[in-house]
Amino acid sequence: MAFIADSDYNVQIRAEISKIIDETTEKTKLKRAVDMAVAQMKNYLGGRYDVDAIFIDAPGTGEEDLRDQFIVMSVIDMALYHLWSKEGGNNIPKTRELRYADILDWLKAVQKGAATNLPLIVDDDGEMKSQVKISSQYERTDNRY
Repeated sequence: MAFIADSDYNVQIRAEISKIIDETTEKTKLKRAVDMAVAQMKNYLGGRYDVDAIFIDAPGTGEEDLRDQFIVMSVIDMALYHLWSKEGGNNIPKTRELRYADILDWLKAVQKGAATNLPLIVDDDGEMKSQVKISSQYERTDNRY
């Protein structure tokens, strides 16, 4: 099962546009673009956040849906941008360019530690794993007198 369900596209893309972007009946191009978008988001979020918990392969319906809806929307926007970019830079709708740029800005901010409700990586004891390691090229000195 995939992270994005077919019904998720109904909010952001009309059926006739979907047929123009991916004319195959199996939607192989769209599924491939979603896989690339998920991989791109995992690269940004992977060091600090539990990507296995974020990108669960169990889209439900209604109240059963455990996925973060902002992440679902972002993955679809990124996938659609990637599909449109295949057609050439001049043919990408301005809305897709703006939404893609907004997502990249958000991902960069989250990567730097901006507040979000995404699950952090925790160890077996339930403690947050620290991914920050401080190092220096200089030898440590003790300046106490």
